[in-house]
Amino acid sequence: MKKTLTLLRTPLFCSVLFLLYFLITCSTSQAQLTAWRYEYPVTVRNTTSSTLTNYQTLIKFNTGAAIAAGWMKNDGSDIRFASDCGTTTLNYYLENYINTDSTRIWVQISSIPANDSVKIYLYSGNAAASATSTLTIFNGPWSSTDSVVVTTTNSVSLCQRGFHFTASAPVLVTHYGKRTPNATQRYVTLFDFTSQAIIMQSQVDAGTAGVYNYNALTTPFWLNSGQQYVLELFNGSGDMYYYGTSSQGSPSISYINMMYCNSCTQNTFPTSTLTNLHYGCPDFLYWVRQVATSEPAYIVYGAADTNTPAAPTGVHAIQGNTQATIIWNRNTEFDMSYYKIFRNTVNNSGTATQVDSAFVPDSSKVNSGLSNGVKYFFWLKAVDRYCVRRVSGFSAPDSVVPNPVGIVKNAEIPKVFKLYQNLPNPFNPTTTIKFDIPKTSMVTLVIYDVLGREVAQLVNARTNAGSYQITWFAGDVPSGAYFCKITAGDYVDVKKMILVK
Repeated sequence: MKKTLTLLRTPLFCSVLFLLYFLITCSTSQAQLTAWRYEYPVTVRNTTSSTLTNYQTLIKFNTGAAIAAGWMKNDGSDIRFASDCGTTTLNYYLENYINTDSTRIWVQISSIPANDSVKIYLYSGNAAASATSTLTIFNGPWSSTDSVVVTTTNSVSLCQRGFHFTASAPVLVTHYGKRTPNATQRYVTLFDFTSQAIIMQSQVDAGTAGVYNYNALTTPFWLNSGQQYVLELFNGSGDMYYYGTSSQGSPSISYINMMYCNSCTQNTFPTSTLTNLHYGCPDFLYWVRQVATSEPAYIVYGAADTNTPAAPTGVHAIQGNTQATIIWNRNTEFDMSYYKIFRNTVNNSGTATQVDSAFVPDSSKVNSGLSNGVKYFFWLKAVDRYCVRRVSGFSAPDSVVPNPVGIVKNAEIPKVFKLYQNLPNPFNPTTTIKFDIPKTSMVTLVIYDVLGREVAQLVNARTNAGSYQITWFAGDVPSGAYFCKITAGDYVDVKKMILVK
């Protein structure tokens, strides 16, 4: 018989039910997680050929790192789960190991299709949040004795009375209990039958004589399916206990026999047995979960926060033949995802078109299909990983005019670094710049005006040994003196150029 039916006569159990009702009610009251700052996407995959419905999925999560970073409360009470970008909350149970790298959290997922995946989200970072962890995602609570009532009493001091059983399914034990003729505090101990080791021992308060009394365990624990255990009640000096014939059983507990010892302590493994009897009476409350033929697999991805990223900086366009290379500084936000690249033929971001994107950690992109001799303006926006994407404003623009020649490499390997004078000089509006690189080097070739302001960046790349030439199209800058500076490893040189229009 299910404990929720048979234990309603106990005040303690009524309190437990009220608490569970409160927790589950609160867990579904949050319509959107707008006050939570951090979000972790979680992909859960069903590896079976059957749809899993309202399935309790175990996720091990590094709450230690989240707490150390200040992204989660120390007790994990701000943990929440949701689907659909936080619009539908999911019930969960925080089992144990908070503030470690393997905190055990069970999440109830409404449906995981056969051989398919669903995405859910773990949220944290709300200082005002209170715990909504609830055991009601599992089936229970059940009584290991099925609330058996035997009425014959006896008094034997310093002895253990209990029963030997097998768990027929994974069982989460949350409370220890007892039913005794005299109300005294008693030890209840669970032994592993094979090793005779103590698995969990706890004292149950005196409570009320003649009814089942329970204490919640500080750390609930699982019993393994198919494993044998022994549950014992210790009777101290002058204590009494019930006994009698019993066909006790429970949905996931299979009774084997009664086990006992005399003149022993609460730590003594009992070895004497009797059949079809119940002595004690020790008990525990437990919950059971669904068990698939293969447990779902999951991946927890990196966190994202609700801050909107800053607009990219350092945007620079480098001319090429019917193309432009766009470079920029990487954003420093930890949850960056990608960059949007916009283009226009006029300096107006409002009418610009997104022409490309680049994923982190890239900080350059070649935009092709341009017309030589046409001036193009480029802008970037930064986009983060949050489920509802946060997108920055536009960066400052940079412009470029693709030129028809670009960079040309000669086959012969030179012996020394050299920057040649541009030809023609003076020029209007194009001129050719040659340079020699005797060994592979990081090369920059930059044009400056007389005030030292950068006008154009013609080369910014690791360059193999060779002789090179590049054409600078200066149709978008005014007449005047300009300086071409090359940096290649330790080699630096500057040539003066005159633009006459």
